[in-house]
Amino acid sequence: MTRRGRGRPRTSSATYLPGLLGTAVVAVLCNLVLELTPLTATYHQAWHHRPAAYFVLFALGSLVVWLVVGLVHAVTGRLSLTVAVSACVTAAMAYADYNKLRVRREPIYPADMRFTGDIGFLIDMVGVPTVVVLTVSFVVVAVLGFLAVRALSRRFPARRVRERGSRGRRLALRALTATLCLVALAYLSHFNSPRNAARAAYDALGAQWRPYSQQRNYLTNGFVGGFLYNVDIPPRPAPAGYSRAEMGRIVARYREAADRINRTRDPRGLSDVNVVMVLSESFSDPEALAGVHVGRDPIPYTRRLMRHTTSGWMRAQDIGGGTANMEFEALTGMSLSLLPPQMEVPYQELVPRYHSFPSVVRWLEHDGHRAVAIHPYTTQMYRRSDVYRSFGFERFIHDTTMHEAHRIGHDGYISDASAFHEVERTLRRERRPVFVNLVTMQNHMPYAGRYDAPLSVRGPDGQPLPDVGQYARGLTYTDRALHQLIDSLRSSSEKTVVVFYGDHLPGSYPDSVFAANGDRTMHQTPFFVWANFPGPTSPQPTTSPAHFMDLALQRANATVPPYYALLQELRHAVPTMEDGTLLDARGHRLDPHRLPARTARLLHDYRMVQYDLSVGHRYGERGLFSTGR
Repeated sequence: MTRRGRGRPRTSSATYLPGLLGTAVVAVLCNLVLELTPLTATYHQAWHHRPAAYFVLFALGSLVVWLVVGLVHAVTGRLSLTVAVSACVTAAMAYADYNKLRVRREPIYPADMRFTGDIGFLIDMVGVPTVVVLTVSFVVVAVLGFLAVRALSRRFPARRVRERGSRGRRLALRALTATLCLVALAYLSHFNSPRNAARAAYDALGAQWRPYSQQRNYLTNGFVGGFLYNVDIPPRPAPAGYSRAEMGRIVARYREAADRINRTRDPRGLSDVNVVMVLSESFSDPEALAGVHVGRDPIPYTRRLMRHTTSGWMRAQDIGGGTANMEFEALTGMSLSLLPPQMEVPYQELVPRYHSFPSVVRWLEHDGHRAVAIHPYTTQMYRRSDVYRSFGFERFIHDTTMHEAHRIGHDGYISDASAFHEVERTLRRERRPVFVNLVTMQNHMPYAGRYDAPLSVRGPDGQPLPDVGQYARGLTYTDRALHQLIDSLRSSSEKTVVVFYGDHLPGSYPDSVFAANGDRTMHQTPFFVWANFPGPTSPQPTTSPAHFMDLALQRANATVPPYYALLQELRHAVPTMEDGTLLDARGHRLDPHRLPARTARLLHDYRMVQYDLSVGHRYGERGLFSTGR
């Protein structure tokens, strides 16, 4: 005989079905939280981008969330536990989305979920105190959700039903629910596939997809719609006319262009020259921003050096992030603007698929150089260990293998001075000419409390910007370390070319700075190409990092293969291609539908070549990277 209060069989299917329906309410509330996140972050007039069909799309998104919540409910069998888990996961996603919007001006993507396995990196990004507070907060949210449902169930108890064999029916019902949810979610994972019914439903209900702006995708179509749009990468269709014969014609065309360029170039121009590429994390020029007032110039040496060598502004893809993408462009000469919009990070979603991926690394190795990658951080960040192997680097020096790992102030990252010393040491110990690719970490976010003497920085309204002041102080240390590196190379007997560039601006500026400067200015960072031997120099227009290697070859007066001849000709016509923006050498925006015939031909050939080298059959790889020597 059962005791009082325990007579209701918890395994009754009659009590499971009302709980399953209750998950629909939970799904709507979770989706609502995710939709409200942009309103509390940095989007201007977020609701301005909501279409008339937004509320219908919100309902469709809630159905998708219901599949996830229903799966959790099928596994746990308890509505209270389902609410606790759903609340915790939603809070975590909302927090991540809020901070990414605030810092990088972009929402979270499915690819970002891979960082959840790198606990060390996440702690470095937000700090130990924040991790502790977040953990406690998520536990509190989960417990409160659990207790709220328990309290409601006791206040409004469900009708108690006794059923013979009810436990078996309920288990069968839970298994059926879990199976249906898993099948539906698996189908949704192919959202971008042709004839996908979920994608068709979004399209029929008024979804407006914008490949050039993921921010708009999330705002216009809802968080769930934007997330699904990025959940898989659709097959990249071959450009019209792609074939072995067409690639042969393109190779021949740029073989002739290379021959014209090489008439005045030295065939041995790189044979005894070191090439050093430095991606300086978050390096930018605060004084170039309207309304930003810095107490002192944080980069005086860099500024002087840029006046006397090949230099200009680089067009950055993102703000506060996108490091690996700028590195990808610089090493491969491939523009992200020609890749599918869902391919957020080629380092994670493209390069590791291949044992070998075309880049400047293998080309220089074939020219006699030894290729060394240096990154004073974990090897797994952006899968660099796999990517560098695909590119062909012989050595990868990272945080645990560097000979010097000094930090400055309260910074948890290895200093730029230590990173530059590793470059100098590598150049000294190698007998062959070296190609060094350095990606620094010193100026990576977060900035709060990093240095004891931050620079004084004020915004357009005169308000102090303490985080920017901390960031600017870090720039002064980078500037000094760069001065020391250049002086060391200047006195070296070995010829060396240095390509130095910042990957993006930090995401610490307030909305008032964005409003005072506009999109183009907020996506520009300094770059220069310097050498310790005589050669041609010139100021450059705003340039994509895909052109850095052909600029280095120009500075060294070295001969070029057909691939870099194509890039050089493209640079003169369209030096900037980022996020659907085409700029000519005068900085004027180009209409892709009204291009001069020669520019259209160059873009056609470049698109064909990039497809061939990245996901195509690589018909032209050997010919494109052959110098004919």
